[in-house]
Amino acid sequence: MGLFSKLFGIKPAQKTATENKFQTDNSSMETVDLKNHFDQICKETIIPFFKENGFKKKTLHFARQTNDITQCFNVQKSQWNSYSNSITFTFNFGFYNSDISSIIADKEVQNEFPKTYDCFIQNRLGTFSHKRDHWYTIARNIDPSKTAEQIKTDLETYLKPIFENYTTLEKLKQFIDKDEKYISPTLSPYYLIAFYMLTDQKEKGRKTILEHYQNALKPQTVTDTVVLPDGTRKEKVTSHINQHYIDSIKKLADRYEVKL
Repeated sequence: MGLFSKLFGIKPAQKTATENKFQTDNSSMETVDLKNHFDQICKETIIPFFKENGFKKKTLHFARQTNDITQCFNVQKSQWNSYSNSITFTFNFGFYNSDISSIIADKEVQNEFPKTYDCFIQNRLGTFSHKRDHWYTIARNIDPSKTAEQIKTDLETYLKPIFENYTTLEKLKQFIDKDEKYISPTLSPYYLIAFYMLTDQKEKGRKTILEHYQNALKPQTVTDTVVLPDGTRKEKVTSHINQHYIDSIKKLADRYEVKL
């Protein structure tokens, strides 16, 4: 029996009174079907991929320790999912290192199962598989087996080579250099500085500290729009210095003896 056959293997003549009741309540039936489609894709396509490749699992988060980094992945469902009409979801992946997290937190950090949002490098798989932020969709008019096939292809073709090729901090230097337009914007300046210093790229780290310190000193302009009771819109423009930004860069400069 093929994918999702359990949902479609009952002939109309065999329908029970309970099934007929569901059929009269279209929204309920559609909700159950779409959720089952999503669960089945996870069970038969996504989870087996990570299990076969040695990842540990917690709900829909996956992690694998490789040398001095942890490779992370998660399935993110849209907060706007209706479940009655459609379910959309996307894939995030990242790389975690406890030393980098400890440097940024300014204390020892222990994380036995880091999630994608803990990673110092984070990105969407769609950036590589579709050259944009891609969301998969399960809907009444979309064959779920086709979605499953696309997911399997994307995991095998795009994610697997990334995780196979970049298994250490040292190798991630090549990843950032190779895909700078995709990766660098996802790194906060603090993570990037710590990464440079830990991978013996001290001149890059020094230049990044100086560059961001100068940026931190520039006032940031914020425009707030207020709607008055009579419907009039009034804009208020303010400028301020981000002191947290300045203090964080100063702390890293002190740590690595960079003169500001």
